[in-house]
Amino acid sequence: MTSTRAFPASKAWLTIIVCALPLLGGCSSEAEPAPEPPRVALVEPLQAAEPKAEALRFSGVVQSVTSTQLSFEVAGRIERILVDEGTRVRRGQPLAQLDRTDYRLQLREAEARLRQLEADLARKRTLLAEGILAPAAIEALQANTVAARVARDSAQRDLDHSTLNAPFDGVVARRLAEPDMVVAVGTPVFEMQDNRHIEVSVDLPESAALSIPLGPELQAEAELVIADLRLPLRYKEHSTQPREGARTYRLVLQGEPPEDYNLLPGMAMRVSIERPAQPQTTHDAFRLPLSALQTGSDGQHFIWQADDGRARRLAVDLQQVEGDQALIRGEGLQAQLPIIVAGGSKLHDDQPIEAKERN
Repeated sequence: MTSTRAFPASKAWLTIIVCALPLLGGCSSEAEPAPEPPRVALVEPLQAAEPKAEALRFSGVVQSVTSTQLSFEVAGRIERILVDEGTRVRRGQPLAQLDRTDYRLQLREAEARLRQLEADLARKRTLLAEGILAPAAIEALQANTVAARVARDSAQRDLDHSTLNAPFDGVVARRLAEPDMVVAVGTPVFEMQDNRHIEVSVDLPESAALSIPLGPELQAEAELVIADLRLPLRYKEHSTQPREGARTYRLVLQGEPPEDYNLLPGMAMRVSIERPAQPQTTHDAFRLPLSALQTGSDGQHFIWQADDGRARRLAVDLQQVEGDQALIRGEGLQAQLPIIVAGGSKLHDDQPIEAKERN
């Protein structure tokens, strides 16, 4: 009788399990990936661009409103120069004097002759009143007395004009003569500038000249480059022909500087001119923070819209940048559209977001 050797029960089950493992592995399914957590996004409503005034900035140069060459009204030798270049003077202040010796002598002679004629005229009028003289006898004396009075006044005027006085408040810009120099009538002695009012010259490019109101309604402000001084300016005049070799037009503005500043011709200024709102630049346009504007690898601009918990990419055209604001246009844009304004560089299209309004 042949006997069969039996396997132990534990070994049998182990064999079954080992053989079944490949089959079980093929029937198992992989675990589902965890959903992407939403990213917190700060949003603001998109704002329609309203036309607004814009400040345009230019370089300007200080000019003097009044620059006058001063001269004596009589001839003579300069005896004294009373002020130096750069001196601020008041109207009527003496600046220089001629040798007055001859003019004093002429005045004394004219006064002496006038006194003599007036005395003779008084005696003859007494005789006329007594009937001793006829009226015709004193007519020539009366005429001579009038002429002597005119000569006395002329001599006094010449003596007064031997002193050169400031015709207005201002600054002595240049001294053109020296003591002991003999000058004729009209020979320049000083050049004087009126710095109570200044002019600032600005070269406007064509684009600015086209849109700035060149008239009394123009509003401008100047800032001195070398000092903390701001000065309101008003329109004076402008050229209608461009500068030779440049497509710029000269604009002249006026202002009154404070007395404690010596604004001199040639000083540089930064000039800010207000350009009125341009409605045509904001038609169908929207304004948003510059931080919300993104630029793709292709150089095209876009923004992120918060759309029902998702980030949606919207292509836009950048019109201009105004400080920390961008002016844009694009299809599908409308006012109050929720726009992501921070963290846009880390987003991708259709990414879950948790929108929070920016305070």
